[in-house]
Amino acid sequence: MTSSAWAQWSSDPTQNLVLSNFPNADQVQPKTAALPNNTWYVSWFNNNPVIPNSGYNVYYQLLSATGVQQFPQNGIQVALENGLSSTQDYGFAIDGEGNAILAFQDLRRDPNNAQITVAKMSPTGQALWGPLGVALTFGNVNSNNAPKVTVTTDGYIVVGWTSNNQTVLQKLTPGGSPVWVGATASNYGVVLQQSGYYYSLADLHAGDNGSVVVSFVVNQGFGSNSYLYANKISPSGQLMWGSGNVHVFDGGSLQFGEFPYFVPDGNGGGVFSWYTNSPTLQVYAQHILTDGTEAFGHNGSQGAIGGSDVRVSPSLSYNPATQETFLVWTEEDSTQSFQGISAQKFNSAGALEWGNSGLVIVPLGNDAQINPVNVQIGTGALAYWIDEQVTGNGTVEAVKLDGNGSLVCPEFAVSSAVSPKARLWAGLAPSGLSTVAFQDYRSGNSDIYIQNVNSDCTLGIEGR
Repeated sequence: MTSSAWAQWSSDPTQNLVLSNFPNADQVQPKTAALPNNTWYVSWFNNNPVIPNSGYNVYYQLLSATGVQQFPQNGIQVALENGLSSTQDYGFAIDGEGNAILAFQDLRRDPNNAQITVAKMSPTGQALWGPLGVALTFGNVNSNNAPKVTVTTDGYIVVGWTSNNQTVLQKLTPGGSPVWVGATASNYGVVLQQSGYYYSLADLHAGDNGSVVVSFVVNQGFGSNSYLYANKISPSGQLMWGSGNVHVFDGGSLQFGEFPYFVPDGNGGGVFSWYTNSPTLQVYAQHILTDGTEAFGHNGSQGAIGGSDVRVSPSLSYNPATQETFLVWTEEDSTQSFQGISAQKFNSAGALEWGNSGLVIVPLGNDAQINPVNVQIGTGALAYWIDEQVTGNGTVEAVKLDGNGSLVCPEFAVSSAVSPKARLWAGLAPSGLSTVAFQDYRSGNSDIYIQNVNSDCTLGIEGR
């Protein structure tokens, strides 16, 4: 089924493509994933007050390469989550058959305790694992939170989540049957834990040869230092980077509430970024190689060195051909009164290639420059961020940089409709077409919008 022909990529930054705009509904947390044929899946939550006992329901949409919605406006409902009154992070991936895989917190089976569910949704809108998907947790003993999902190189599906003070992972066959099954519920799946510590899942991606790389935040409870660890799990569920895990960062503390994503390096390792609150607010990057060794120095390379500025909210991308890492972040003065956008490129050993102070994209100023994200393209990166006025209204801006840090495309508007915006999510298709999805309040409520950016920084269908 297809929708009206008007629903396609917009060439006008004031008229971005709206994917979900139920009146008076709260539509949040978009994510995108590109398929090999340059089509796009988009997922989000929707709390629609028209639905009795409404909660945050899970939706997805499929877009053609030209931005035509393949499902009706507002997407296909994956799960009707009556009573789920808030959201957490969730998992979104694509399998080798072109199906969307979503992992999320779920109240449908147990209204008294949220469980973790994974659903497989087809390109034609069918729930391939049934209307309730596959349950991964059961009972009311554990708190189950913030799942992630990935598809391994050999076609299996691995889901991770936080269960009380543990990070738990389960592997599923393409048909949805669990693989890592123990004799009792206490050893059902792979469990990462340490006595006296909390292990909270951060991110999960496929590694090489059927493995997965998982990252998690480690601390001893509220107010204690938080560290970032990682491990690689073999197809049989063994810890390939040792029982002590790889300590990506254990000097000082992550910012409170920081559960950073990472990017797979395409060779069985991962590239990580994070920011700290101790000893100071600064951004870092690290590359963990396929054997678990650190490509950069221990505790990573700082995005910028010297001066009194503080640096927060990093986003990274990675060029596997050159083994270069691109980091974009929000720069702030020492009082955090003025903000800008800065960037850095690291070589394969973590050396700073764009100067000790980094590359200034937006100088410090009165507007808040928030939620930077970037994708690796050409020899450099395409960076997006929200330029937010003191009123809370903002626009989505972008620049394209080459490998030398020169502007291929000076700053341009991706969404120039001035309104509150949040939660940018950037993606890149094999063709070089990028998209950025976001929450936008231009109607007075939070709706889901998306805009494409071609490789030459134009918007809309290329060549028109």
